[in-house]
Formats: sequence, C-alpha cells, structure tokens
Amino acid sequence: MRLLDNAIAAMFLSFIVGMAVNALLRRLEIYERLSNLRLFSDPKSFENIGVLWYRKILLATPLRYFNPNIRFSSNRSKETLDSIRVHMANAEVSHWVGFFAMLPVMVAAWWYRGSTVGLAYLVLNVLGNLYPCLLQQYNKNRLNKVIAITKKRNARNGPSGIISTGVNLET
Repeated sequence: MRLLDNAIAAMFLSFIVGMAVNALLRRLEIYERLSNLRLFSDPKSFENIGVLWYRKILLATPLRYFNPNIRFSSNRSKETLDSIRVHMANAEVSHWVGFFAMLPVMVAAWWYRGSTVGLAYLVLNVLGNLYPCLLQQYNKNRLNKVIAITKKRNARNGPSGIISTGVNLET
C-alpha cells in the first residue's frame, strides 16, 4: 500500500513492467498487430490532441536521451530506417503495457488515498505512458512514409545505400 503514496515510483515501476512484458509479447504472434496499432490515421488528429507540443517539451528535456536507438544519423539506408522503426514499435508497446498496468494501480490509489493522489496517477500515466505511445505512432507513420519512398527509389534505381527523401524526421 505504500506504493500508492508515491505516484512517481509507481510510474517507473510501470516502465519496468512495460519492458518486461514487451519482451514476452515479442515472442507471440499478436505482437505484429500490437506494434502496428494505429489510433489515428490523420496527422492532424495528433496535432489536435497536443502530441506535437508534447514532442517539443520532450526534446527540450533530458528525457530525449532515454532511447538512443531512436536517433537519426546521416545514414538513412533502408536497413537503418527499418531498425529505427522496430525500436519505435518496441517503445510504443512497452508504453502501452505500462499504461494499462498503471490503470488498476491508479484506481486503487484513487480509492484508498483519495482523489488528489488518484489525479496525480492519472496525470503521470497520461504524460508518462499514453502520450509517448501516441508520439511513437505519429513518428512511425512519418517513418513509414520515408521507408515507402526508399523502397520505391530502390526498386526503380536499385539499392543505392544512403538516401535523401526530403522529409525531415529530426523535427
């Protein structure tokens, strides 16, 4: 019950649970569907709920260093882009698991510790798990477009190694 007093500790615990369950889920057939989950197909929907603002805040803090596997370098080969997409999908599924793991803990905190603590859990779960999921979906959608352009170019011109798509994934 003491865990219910510290929403931040519970949040970090949800990250650990998310990573552990993600490692198990990767072995199942359902993982392909989970990693391709899309709540919104229109980029405007992400903008309307503030995902781009969340992204700007995330990039302005030390949190941007947490997942070094989702970084773009000058090497934008198809293999590199595919690898980044896999890491994005892993991060997204881990956050979804963490989000759903936090829900019963949030309800218990609300029930046993009151609405203030329950609200803290809700805010941390939305900012620490839900918005990262939505941000990964937004970025995966953008990356999928770049990968599709790369496939078309490679099919037309043959594999050329490093590509330039004209799409800026850094911002």
